Amino acid sequence: MNTNKAELFPWPVRLSGILGLLGIAVFIFSLILLHQVSNDIDWLRDFVSNLANEPYGWLFVGGGFIHGLGNLAVSFGLHRALRPERLREWAVILLGLAAVGILVATMFPIDPQGQERSITGRVHLAAASATFMFELGALFVFSVIFGRQRRWQHHHVVSVALSVTGAIALAVFFLAIQVDVAPGLAERAALSVFLIWEGWICIQLIRPTRQNMTEYE
Repeated sequence: MNTNKAELFPWPVRLSGILGLLGIAVFIFSLILLHQVSNDIDWLRDFVSNLANEPYGWLFVGGGFIHGLGNLAVSFGLHRALRPERLREWAVILLGLAAVGILVATMFPIDPQGQERSITGRVHLAAASATFMFELGALFVFSVIFGRQRRWQHHHVVSVALSVTGAIALAVFFLAIQVDVAPGLAERAALSVFLIWEGWICIQLIRPTRQNMTEYE
């Protein structure tokens, strides 16, 4: 007889999801607020990181730092939520590196437009680029894992769809930089996809999951 059993992850796992959602919420709030108070930001051409050089740039730095810490918590939560296997270690490492990349990128702000590139600006660009690539890799590896572990199989299709969308959005972003056509808008589109996946995975860590269980009488 098949029955559905609702189960919660252990409290530390659910807490990681809550911290992750908090980090995302704070980061998005900082972006919305800064876009409202910054009159000289061009959504089409200016990168999100340029908000750090605005009068209230500390909001972006603080929001980004909290977001990075939240993603770091999520990586630990997923490590506990998934069954042990080699791919789990790779996925968690990639997501953890992406979280560290966010922290580094916020601590080393981008150079103001028109200013000669500094060491700080170079560190920011390297960290930001690496963060995108690490997180995209993590999304695909987690998608593979979800397809192999019974508790996560019903999340496989959604994760794959978001991973492919993220890859396309990131490719468009890099192309937009090369041809210098709306790079700011392309970056915001790519960032949105990653934030959606992060928020979605946090919810999966928090809410109860239903598992099909077979009982033999």
